[in-house]
Amino acid sequence: MRTLGHGSSAASIVLVGLTRDEMGQIRESLVGEAALPSNPVGFGDAVSAVERAQPELVIVSFSQGSEAPLAIAPALLRERPECVLVALSDTSQAETILAAMRVGYKEFVVLPSDLPRLRQVVHDAAYTMESDEDAGLVISFVGAKGGVGTSMLTANAGAELAGLNKVLAIDLDMSMGDLTSVLNLQPTEDITSLLSRSSRLDERLLVSAAVIHSSKLHVLAQPGDPGMKVEYTPDDIYAVINVAARAYQYVVIDCGPHIDDATTLAISVSDLIVLVTEPTVISVRDAFRRIRHLSGLGVEADRLRLVVNRHHRDAYVSTKDIQANLGLPIAATISDDPVVIGQALDEGKLVRDTNRKSQVSKDISGLLSILTDDGEEPAEEKAAQSGSFLFGLFGRG
Repeated sequence: MRTLGHGSSAASIVLVGLTRDEMGQIRESLVGEAALPSNPVGFGDAVSAVERAQPELVIVSFSQGSEAPLAIAPALLRERPECVLVALSDTSQAETILAAMRVGYKEFVVLPSDLPRLRQVVHDAAYTMESDEDAGLVISFVGAKGGVGTSMLTANAGAELAGLNKVLAIDLDMSMGDLTSVLNLQPTEDITSLLSRSSRLDERLLVSAAVIHSSKLHVLAQPGDPGMKVEYTPDDIYAVINVAARAYQYVVIDCGPHIDDATTLAISVSDLIVLVTEPTVISVRDAFRRIRHLSGLGVEADRLRLVVNRHHRDAYVSTKDIQANLGLPIAATISDDPVVIGQALDEGKLVRDTNRKSQVSKDISGLLSILTDDGEEPAEEKAAQSGSFLFGLFGRG
């Protein structure tokens, strides 16, 4: 999973119980390194302040005794396990330092001698991204337009991955998500139960909200009522995907054909974006527009995988024309088989369970090679010729 780290921005900090003198030293020492609050909070308000701010660091004063700072540490870490707890004191006592380490403090800073060390700790928190090694691969399926088969491919590709991996499929089509319909699932919970608790979300809550398909694919659904308005913020969506990437080896996201706040966030953190189109002029034209939009969102070409669904030999737009005009190699084609696909969708079955020997089933199985590779795509000739009829249709302005 790609993290939305701070890069060159300042670290977010909550200050607890600091005296006026300590506040002055902290402000002078950390200017430019941290986004400091105007005032410290008291010990009674510390947990709620951390819940609101979701900081990288919490600096807690020990100058007025160690009892309250030691008692508050477990609650702070339950609320924000990834934050760095820093103990601040004007004296260095071995017993106090040891007690602080035991309850979860990562650093014990003695003022003013340890201020350079404090600056380094804050700097590291601001510039260090979450470890990709610990996160699962996040893959978003995006439709060039409605009806190109994004949900079908998300469900079937997720089921293929689930054969050997722990996989979660998330339906993020907030307008008309139908991932559970494709798989004939009747969930008792949906994504709204998690979005409303995003600040307290953990792996246990996430896993319990998912419905499990017979393929072992876990699915996080949209509400069953399509008229229900889902209330959320981008931070809520990030929390769900972030926890999912810690709990599962693969997270496949059905973004549908719409780019809204939820799918924009998903695309931003995805390791791969699978753009699904069809070999028709309208679908390829919309794919061209979608690529331009994704580029504007900062999506690099090496994160994109172009998949042509419903591909057939006599398609009006050839694969050569598609590659030439979209400027992307086709990573995979999915054969057009309306009989097998129609039966699978009507019965809520996987394509492989409908007809394992069909070419479309084999093509879907072959998607694993583009979803689990190392990101290195072969450099295919783009062949964007000025005489191409699609080139004239789309333009390059």
